[in-house]
This record gives sequence, C-alpha cells and structure tokens, in this order.
Amino acid sequence: MIVNLSRAFRKSPNFRDRLQGYVLWLSGCAGSVAIQAALLLSLSSVALAEEQLVEISARLIPAEGAVPGQRIKLEVTVATPRWFTAGTRIKLPEVPGLLLLQNQDFAANATERRDGESWTVQRWFIDVFATRPGSLIIPPLKVSVSVSKSPSEAVASTLETQALTVVTNIPPALVGVKQWVASPSVTLVQTIEGSLDTYLGAAINRRITIKADDVMAMLLPRTTSPNDPLLQTYPEPPVLRNRSNRGGLTASRSDRISWIAGAPGVVEIPGVVVNWWNTKNQQLEVLTTDPLSISISGALPPRPASKTETAKALFYAATILLLGFLSWRLIASRRLNQIRKTLNLLRHAGEGLWVALKGSSLPTGLNPWGNTKD
Repeated sequence: MIVNLSRAFRKSPNFRDRLQGYVLWLSGCAGSVAIQAALLLSLSSVALAEEQLVEISARLIPAEGAVPGQRIKLEVTVATPRWFTAGTRIKLPEVPGLLLLQNQDFAANATERRDGESWTVQRWFIDVFATRPGSLIIPPLKVSVSVSKSPSEAVASTLETQALTVVTNIPPALVGVKQWVASPSVTLVQTIEGSLDTYLGAAINRRITIKADDVMAMLLPRTTSPNDPLLQTYPEPPVLRNRSNRGGLTASRSDRISWIAGAPGVVEIPGVVVNWWNTKNQQLEVLTTDPLSISISGALPPRPASKTETAKALFYAATILLLGFLSWRLIASRRLNQIRKTLNLLRHAGEGLWVALKGSSLPTGLNPWGNTKD
C-alpha cells in the first residue's frame, strides 16, 4: 500500500497535500475508525520515505554456507540525515524452524557521509538460529523509529525491512550425525567427586560442563549415561547460562548426576561424546571425556565418627581424667597423713629411747652426773 501510493503521487509537486486528501476521501468512504487510523499511519510512513528522513535495510551475515544451529546475524540498519529523538524498537516475528533473539540492548551508533551530508546510523543485530535445514523466510521486520523533522518537530513511524531467506545445508561430514554444536570454540570438562574404588551405599558425583561461543545454552546437547543395575542414578536439573558482551555470545551447560552404589561389582561407564562443527575451518571434531571404571566392594568400611560423637568422646575422656586426678589427690592426702602420723610416732619413740639411754643404772647419790643436764 505504501509503495503504490508513493509511486502514484511521486511526480506531483504537492505530493503530501494530494496524498492527505486522498486518504481523507478513502476514510470518509470507509466510515471506519480503524481504517482511518491505518491510512493515517500509512501516510506518516510514506511521508518519511518521500522526504527521505529515514532509510532502513537488512542483511544476513553470513549470507550462505551456514549449518543448522549455527549463529547467523541479521543486521538491521536505520539511517537518517537528522537525528533520532526516541528509542528504536524492533518487533521480531515467529518463524517455524527459526529462533530469533535480540541479545543486544543497544545499537551500534555511527555517522556516515552520504553525498556530502552527515547521516546518523544505527545498526541492530538479531541472532538467528535455524533448527532444521532448508530455506526459511523471515518476514519483514517492523521497526518503530522517531526522527527530527525540525528542531521543534519529531516524526514517529513504523517501517518495515525487506523479507530475507535463510538457507542452511547439512555438509557431508554431518550426514548421519544426530546432534552437534556449531561454534568457533567448544570445551568439554568432566569433574568427579568421590572415589571410584567405593563400597555399598557410597555416592559418586559426576559433572559434565560444555562451554561454547556464538551459541545459546538451549542449543547445547544434554549429556546422559547408561543405566546400570549396580548403581542407583539420580540426575539433577541442568544449569544453563548465557552471556552477551559486545556482540559476543558465550553459553554453558552443566549436567550433574549422582550414583549410589547398590550392589558389589565393577561398573564401566563410557565417556561423553560431543560432536563439534568447527565454524572456523568447516570441519567436524569429536570431543570426548575419559571413561569411568567403578569398583564396588561388599564390605562396609569403618564408619567415621561424627562431630557430635567426637565431642562426646572428648567430654567423657576429660571427665574420667578429672575424676582420676581428684581420686589420686584424695588418696595421696590420706597416705600423707598416715605417713606424718607414723613419723611422729617414730619421733616420739626415738626421743624416749634417747632419754632412756642417757639415764644411769646407779643410784642418784652415787651418780654425780645423774642430775647434770646437757
């Protein structure tokens, strides 16, 4: 509708006046408020296009050669010879087979010289991920802009980009591969908590972390392990993280699983395999983790004492030592008293013997030293 009206009246010197009269005539014939509002909106958009206040374009990066799951950037460029007076808003459509995400909150602003005139340019990037191969059409995006017409007047309108076609193919290296990660960089890390030489009732935890660039966490594969009758399996919900920084995307997925040894024996768990389509060299690489061999014994090891039991044992030991010390002191004090009494008796007996030995067997009259004192 906009293009037809613009072409019909582009050669008229009074384009806007004749176009406005035509719109009012149509709205009067229609007699509908909704039709009148739509026609007025079309008039605003045509006015912007006629006066060349705004130019809008869109393109895909890369334009071809992508595989399903690979990040494709949809670049929307909005330019004006004036300046923007309000924020630009882009409405994303829903397209079956495509995932469209606006991961950037701000546009890349720049200025350009066009025919000797300075233009203000905004570049917005939409991330596009194809979930299946083939040709998929992105319908025109609706972009709401507001630019200055004069220092005291601003014009707001909603423009549309052209429709774009996303084409993805499966290269020969990916034929027969069920799932892959299309990224320039992928890492796979396995972390084990607990001993692999374990016993009945013991727990072993395994965490698998996949980290990749230029991809969303929802597109990273889920890691699983086969069930074994000797182990009880308890998987946890995955932890997904996305981070966007200056146009770069980094995603990670962490899967944690707990195994409880239920019967004695040996369990062999194969390593985790992740198919990585390297977007730098267009080659398939396979990432794997080390396999696990879990040996379960039937005998239970001595149960380690808990903190409460250790505290109780220390309390009882301290109490016994204190009672032993007090008993020893009591016994020692009694023995000391007995020793003192014995020593006193011995001392008195010795003094009496000494007196007896010093005494003479002669009568006092015949013993001149009988009354002599020492």
